[in-house]
Amino acid sequence: MTRARRLVWIPSFLAGTALAAALATGAGILLYNSRGLTRAGGVLLAVSAVSLVTGILMGSAASSAASDRTVTSAARGWMGFLVALVLGAGFVGLWETMNGFGATPVAQGVGLALTSALPAYFAGGVWGRMNGFAVSLGTGEQLQVFAGGAMGLAAGGTLMLALLGEPVLAVTVFLGAAVLASAGARCQGWIFDRVPRRSLTLDTPERPELRFESWLTAIPERSVRVLWDGGTDRAIEPAPTGDWRIGVAGTLEGANGVLFIGAGSWFPVDGDRPWKLFEADGDVRELAVRGFGWEEARLALSPVPELPGWTVVAEREALSAVRIKSLREAGVERIWVGGRRGRVPGHLLEDAREVTFAFRRYVGSGLGIDGPPRLAARCDELWCFDRSQAPPEAVDGMTTVSPEVPSGRDEWR
Repeated sequence: MTRARRLVWIPSFLAGTALAAALATGAGILLYNSRGLTRAGGVLLAVSAVSLVTGILMGSAASSAASDRTVTSAARGWMGFLVALVLGAGFVGLWETMNGFGATPVAQGVGLALTSALPAYFAGGVWGRMNGFAVSLGTGEQLQVFAGGAMGLAAGGTLMLALLGEPVLAVTVFLGAAVLASAGARCQGWIFDRVPRRSLTLDTPERPELRFESWLTAIPERSVRVLWDGGTDRAIEPAPTGDWRIGVAGTLEGANGVLFIGAGSWFPVDGDRPWKLFEADGDVRELAVRGFGWEEARLALSPVPELPGWTVVAEREALSAVRIKSLREAGVERIWVGGRRGRVPGHLLEDAREVTFAFRRYVGSGLGIDGPPRLAARCDELWCFDRSQAPPEAVDGMTTVSPEVPSGRDEWR
């Protein structure tokens, strides 16, 4: 993925080169037979600039409206640019064959539209969509789009200056620009296959801080699904390195079933082991069900398992209103409580001592991920409360630390 992200500038460069070649060629044939060269040149520059800016704005709007259809939106932009260049090639071919149509105002107006306005507009659309895609990757990629386009325009202009006086047909230049645009489209398709693209976005209008996103990478095939809550990844699948849920996933052998308390505690359960999830927040629950595709039968009505022998996996915040004593009476064998490293609710430790549950604490960490999706560095902690007095000595990806906590509280120093 890193290699592909470093090449984001290339499609922008090719689009800029193609546009500069087309505009310079179109201006050359239109101005050759024009009276009032300065005024005509000013009109050409103004039309091209307005068309380019309009195309960028429209491309950006199209990219925002189709944020989960990035490839389709980009393909439309490149296709429009290619068609505009081919139409321009057809016009300049006729212009050269028919000696400029007598340089009539109508012919010059049509030429201005086909050789300047349309190529500039659709090139702007390509850049606007490209920038919208780069926004999801980061600031560096946005700078690549801008720098690549600027270098492409300069390269195309330099190339046309070098060809002055050479016996090169205008139609050849336009067709060459179409080849460059085609290469840019193929290059961007190659990049699309190797960087994550947003394939699904869900939200809750009443609570804009809640959002669900699904990101897909084609090569290698990979999917990441995230439930965001106020800019924090509340639930993510698959869990990143250092996440406490990875540690819990490897300890479920022998559990009759798993009850997740809080959407952020969920992870895929291997095999046919039954599982349910309790989430008190209705908006979070509805968004998670839609995004992760859970069946309604998977939702529990109570944070206490209906059957004995189950394991409880809970977010630290979600378990604040549940007593370990109630879970013990329901036949729960083991309770896992995880979250960002911080202060564990004191009543959990007090309850554990009261019902003679042994407990152990683990900590883990992981580097942040540039994304997309962009994830902060992990600094998680995990607590295990065990009825059989035998919490695991170690869990995957985490380090066991002393469970002794003065006065039933977690004081991290």
